[in-house]
Amino acid sequence: MVVGVVVLAVGGTIGAVTLSRDADGPQRSTGAAPRETAGPPPADLKLRDDAATITVTWSDPSNGSVPFMVAGGRTGRALGVMATVDPGQTSFTVNGLNAEVNYCFTVLAVYSTDAFATSGQVCTDRVRPSPSG
Repeated sequence: MVVGVVVLAVGGTIGAVTLSRDADGPQRSTGAAPRETAGPPPADLKLRDDAATITVTWSDPSNGSVPFMVAGGRTGRALGVMATVDPGQTSFTVNGLNAEVNYCFTVLAVYSTDAFATSGQVCTDRVRPSPSG
């Protein structure tokens, strides 16, 4: 099982979102996490993996009225906020990645300082070459 933690600091409110991935796909559990009752989460989360760059795309459930936070990191490690994007923007490109490492991402719709809606988690599945011998 792979587990990541996203720590958020927005307007003085701090929360943590724990995401895990198992054979059945991403699962979400929360501890002292932000509320998720403000609105629907980003949907259709997808990755375009170009080795050293990954573009994360999603659909905007708010019709351009809320900003988003993109969180990501290496598979099996804590996810960190990589960017906050403006309302209406539905993609973010991460540069300078190791082409031999897998990464996971999630997107949060920020409805207010204490209300978020978190997408599912999506991860790369990079095939590592088998050792020749």
